[in-house]
Amino acid sequence: MRTYETIFILKPELSAEEHKKHIEFYKENITSHGGEIVKVDVWGRQALAYPIEKHNEGYYVLIQFKADTNYTNDELEKRFQFNENVIRYVIVMLDEKRFKQNPRKEPVRKERPAGEKVSKPRNENEEADEKQSEESSEVVENEEK
Repeated sequence: MRTYETIFILKPELSAEEHKKHIEFYKENITSHGGEIVKVDVWGRQALAYPIEKHNEGYYVLIQFKADTNYTNDELEKRFQFNENVIRYVIVMLDEKRFKQNPRKEPVRKERPAGEKVSKPRNENEEADEKQSEESSEVVENEEK
């Protein structure tokens, strides 16, 4: 069995009950064909990058699962294609070596003592912009004289 990830977008005008019904349908479909659900992440209603079928928003759902290759290529893809409430979908096989089932840990932030000033990091572009503005102000002053 390999690890897969699918993201599908449902039509936004569906009710919350219908969204749950579709999510449960795909979860049951995966498990009934010998798959194993790893993670279900409902992102909810989000704006689309471009209009799809005259929709500007969609209801996003991510499911990570383990299944056989034949199931994902045949059965699951057909279920997405024939469901008129699914706007878009994608199924991706995850690399086992890089895929970690543990969530990513957030970096630990060090607290600074009270009263310590925080300096803003500078980059080369900011320094170049400051030099240009200084030079342009000198030219304007010279022209005025």
